[in-house]
Amino acid sequence: MAKFSLIPYPNLPSIDLPIEVELNFNEESIFVSFRIQKNLALVDLGNSTPYKARLVKLWEKTCFELFIKNQFDQYVEFNFSPNFEWNCFYFSKLGDPLKEWENMQRPESDILLSADHFFMFINIKKEFFPEGFFGKNEKLSAGITSVIKDKSGTMSYWALAHTDMTRPNFHHFDSFKYKF
Repeated sequence: MAKFSLIPYPNLPSIDLPIEVELNFNEESIFVSFRIQKNLALVDLGNSTPYKARLVKLWEKTCFELFIKNQFDQYVEFNFSPNFEWNCFYFSKLGDPLKEWENMQRPESDILLSADHFFMFINIKKEFFPEGFFGKNEKLSAGITSVIKDKSGTMSYWALAHTDMTRPNFHHFDSFKYKF
């Protein structure tokens, strides 16, 4: 299991918000969790209605993201909102247009929420990834990110690393810092 703290994109407004992430995997699944335990009252988590719908543009509000890239630079992007909305996109190469990966079934997820604690757990089944995505002795890398909309409407962008200093760019492969 790997543990991380996401950092905000520099020189943009952001609230003091520790976002902790854990990533683990086995032969069947990839597991990721996101935790916020400070200043949660400042974060716009939407309403508490669990939509469980597949939606595009979740990054226009608070959302948590996971990018998984294989050795051939094919990658999959997952988006998850605090309302159980989600989506998955497949890119055969960097620069491909946004395209939903229709074969991906909604990952299992759960959220624990209290006045001062947000915890989201996600179980992504590998069987729904594109055929051949996971090869023998495959070397994968992950980008782990979040878009946070605070209650004033300000957006902030969080990641393991920000390597594109011209703009927040979660698709920049040098930001896919975790290797497994």
